[in-house]
Amino acid sequence: MRWRLLASTWLIATISLAIPPKHEMRGAWFTTVVNLDWPSSRTASPADQEAELVRMFDQLRELGINAVFFQVRAEADALYPSTLEPWSYWLTDEQGRAPQPLWDPLAVAIREARKRGMELHAWMNPYRAHRDLRTYPWAETHPGRLHPEWIMVFRSQAAHYAMLNPGLPDVRDHIAAVVADLVRRYAVDGVHFDDYFYPYEPKITTEDRAAFRRYGRGFANVHDWRRHNVDEMVRQVRDSIKAIDPLVKFGISPFGIRLNSDAGTRGSEGYHNLYADAVSWLDKGYLDYITPQLYWETAHNLAPYEPLLRWWNRTAKEHGRHLYVGMAPYRPWPASEIGRQYRLNRRDDIRAEGVIHFRTRSLLEHTGGLRDSLRTRLHPFPALPPFMPWLYAHITDPVEGLLADRNPVRQVRLTWEPVEGAVRYAVYRYPVGQMPSDPTVPPPADRLIAVTGETRFLDSGLDARLPYVYLVTAVNRNNQESTARAVYVE
Repeated sequence: MRWRLLASTWLIATISLAIPPKHEMRGAWFTTVVNLDWPSSRTASPADQEAELVRMFDQLRELGINAVFFQVRAEADALYPSTLEPWSYWLTDEQGRAPQPLWDPLAVAIREARKRGMELHAWMNPYRAHRDLRTYPWAETHPGRLHPEWIMVFRSQAAHYAMLNPGLPDVRDHIAAVVADLVRRYAVDGVHFDDYFYPYEPKITTEDRAAFRRYGRGFANVHDWRRHNVDEMVRQVRDSIKAIDPLVKFGISPFGIRLNSDAGTRGSEGYHNLYADAVSWLDKGYLDYITPQLYWETAHNLAPYEPLLRWWNRTAKEHGRHLYVGMAPYRPWPASEIGRQYRLNRRDDIRAEGVIHFRTRSLLEHTGGLRDSLRTRLHPFPALPPFMPWLYAHITDPVEGLLADRNPVRQVRLTWEPVEGAVRYAVYRYPVGQMPSDPTVPPPADRLIAVTGETRFLDSGLDARLPYVYLVTAVNRNNQESTARAVYVE
């Protein structure tokens, strides 16, 4: 009898540990450059491009994704109407040419994310001006045409890469102005930068010599000055965002190795090669989260996943900021490797606040079983994005007018009134008899059945013989819940 009791206790504990957090970032990078994720055709009609975007958002929701990092500025261009930079070549097959008929992909992405209860972050490349100057010409309104003195070009056999010069104050002003314009006009949840600062390849040598002579006063060497340039741009962008809307989050996804001495790795170093010092950004309070690109297996011989995860997690926690791990479903790994990394992320002694997957089409077309693993094991329940204690948002009032109607085909239709200040709603379900003692308290993760931006929800596939109790909470922009309202369904 005692053995049975112990076994039962172990089983309950095991099941409990398997329940993922209720607040967890489950993001996906939605890549537009080179049409990697979307649109699949630059010459498709706006109607077809929009329909494809909507389908992909539906598919992401089915996998439990709760945040989309939508690439809206890949090469000093725009996937939204802008007076500061031209329409993207990757949208219309000609940089500077507006879609016909005119539409706004960023506005549509925000709308579709909201309907599904997702966050929408505007992903922007700060410095890249052209991946390869041999592929298409710049528009007349591109910064490279208007300000050729801003541009550095790096030529190799592989590409003729062009970037805005980080050493020029005018360049930093321009990047901050572009970000501020977007945050002022669009209800994004965040602004996100990736790892393209100074170039990977070809590496910079003397291309910024003139800028260093003019603006490098106080720096003994060009390398420290280049890191300072990036720091200054990050600070200026952060100040611009927060001056307009303090609740818009700002984060960066640096290369996964800052210095090899950090975690005992033996790989390329972002600190030296890209002039990116993520610890500096955290030290100075510029970021709300950090997303290192940990694109190596747990058994990698030069850069194993776990030591890097632990170092980045400790660093983020010491600075009181969130760690969202950059995951790599684009790698030809089986689902078991991604699952192993998820389990490490969620360990009690680590507890990363979530993940962002590179990239969307890799998730949707993964051939190693990852989609089934996400649906059934890694994301068995929906999740709200994490809330950030250092950001203030008013806790909303509870929902009103909560009604439920059960139809003959074992479906329950819930409706409620919109709540001022709510951007999404969380829906929970209990069989009658398992209700908590205080039904107004938001329930645990394993009772969450939906997160939606709409004021209605259809629950299908129920046992027609059982009565249920549904609870609904209103969720503010910082992903904090109101008290719950309950409705009983016979």
